[in-house]
Amino acid sequence: MKKRASVYALIVIVLAELVGLSGILYLRYCLDIQASLFNVLVEQVFEIEDDVEQIRSLLYKYEYNMVSELYSEEATGSETKNKLNETELEIRRQIIRHGSLMQKLPADSERTALFRSVNDDVLNYLNYNAALLAMKGNESYEDIQKFTNTYIIPLMNRVNSSIDELSSISNNYIINAKTELTNYLNKTRIICIVALVLMISSIIVSLLHSHRVLTGLETDNSFLRFKSDVNEIRISEIQNNTIMGIADLVESRSGETGQHVKRTSHLVSLILQQAKKHNKWPEILTEQYIDFVTRAAPMHDIGKIVIPDHILNKPAKLNDEEFEIMKSHAAAGGKIVYQILGGVEDVEYVDIAADIANFHHEKWNGKGYPTGKKGEEIPLCARIMAVADVFDALVSERCYKKPMTYDEAFEIIKRDAGQHFDPDVAELFLEIKDEIKAKQ
Repeated sequence: MKKRASVYALIVIVLAELVGLSGILYLRYCLDIQASLFNVLVEQVFEIEDDVEQIRSLLYKYEYNMVSELYSEEATGSETKNKLNETELEIRRQIIRHGSLMQKLPADSERTALFRSVNDDVLNYLNYNAALLAMKGNESYEDIQKFTNTYIIPLMNRVNSSIDELSSISNNYIINAKTELTNYLNKTRIICIVALVLMISSIIVSLLHSHRVLTGLETDNSFLRFKSDVNEIRISEIQNNTIMGIADLVESRSGETGQHVKRTSHLVSLILQQAKKHNKWPEILTEQYIDFVTRAAPMHDIGKIVIPDHILNKPAKLNDEEFEIMKSHAAAGGKIVYQILGGVEDVEYVDIAADIANFHHEKWNGKGYPTGKKGEEIPLCARIMAVADVFDALVSERCYKKPMTYDEAFEIIKRDAGQHFDPDVAELFLEIKDEIKAKQ
C-alpha cells in the first residue's frame, strides 16, 4: 500500500512538474510570439509611415517649386525648372522604393490597395503638372486655375487621404497587437493557477515568467509610445523646416539671406510674451495661439513669389504702377498659404498664417492694403506682424535704402501709433525696446 501510494505521489509530482514545465514552455512561446509581433510592427509599421511621409514631404517641396516655375520670369525660369526637375527625380526615386516596399505586403490587403493608390496618384500628379507647365504662356490664368482645381488638387487630396488612412491602419495594427498580447497573457495566468494547485514550485516559476511577460509588454508599449512621439516630432520638424525654407527662398529673391524672417519672428514672439505678461487679449492669447503666430510669422511675405524681379529688386522708389503690382503680394500670400497648407496643417494655424500674409500691410486708420481694414477689424496677429515687419525694414539695409538707427526706428513706431499701428501693440513693443537694442 505504501509503495503504491509512493508511486501515486510520484506520478502526481511528475505530472505537476510536467504541467509546471509546460507552463514555462508556453510562457517562453508567448515571449517568442511577442518578440515576433513587435519585430513586424517595427519593421513594417514605421517603415510604411516613413515611406509615405517622405513622399508627402517631397510633394510639398515639388508644389512650391511648381508655383515658383509657373510665376517665374524667363530670366529665372531655367533655375526654377532645374529645381522642379530635381524634386521630381527625388519623388520618382522614392516611388521606386515605395514600389519595392509594396511588394512585401499581401497582394489583397487594404494597405496594398492604399499603397497602389498613393503610387498611381503621385505619378498622375506629376504627369498633370507636366501638362500644367505646358500651359504656361499659352493659356489664361483662369484656364490654368481651372485645370489645377479639376485635376491636380483632387489628386493631392487623394494622396493625403490615402496616407492618413495608412497611418490609421498602422495604429489599428498596434491596437490589435496589444489585444493579442493581452490574450496570451490571460492564457498564461490560467496555466499559472493550474500549476499552483498541482505544485508550488511550478507556480513560482510560472509567476516569474508571467512577471517577465508583463515587464516585456510594458517595455514594448513604452517603446511604441516613444516611437510615435518621435515620429510626430519629426513630422512637425519637417513641416516647420519646409515653411522656413520657403520663406528663406522668397526673401533671397529680394537680396535678403533669410535673416529678415528670423528677426521678425523673434520680434513677434517678444511682443506676444509682453502682451501675455500684461494679460492683454486673454481670450485670444492662448499658448497655442502664441505658438501658431510665432510659427506662421516667417510666411508673412510669401506672396512676393508672384512679384517680378525687376520690381522686387528695383534700387529706387517704385512708380505708381509698380507699387500697385507690389501691393498684390499681400492678397497672393493669403491664397498661397491656403494652397500649400490647406488640408494638411491645423485649420486654426492655416487661418492665422493666411491672416498674417494677407493683412500685415493694413493700417489702424484704414489706409493700408489690400482691403482697407481698420482698427480691430484687422486680425490681432496681423497687427502684431505689422509692427515687427516695419521696424525690421527700417533698421535693415535694402537695395533702395540705407538702414536707420534703432532709436530712429523706435521714434517712427511711436509717432505712427494710432495711425499706422495698433496703439496697444506699439506700446507693448516700445516697452521692450531696451531688450531689442541689447541684441542689436
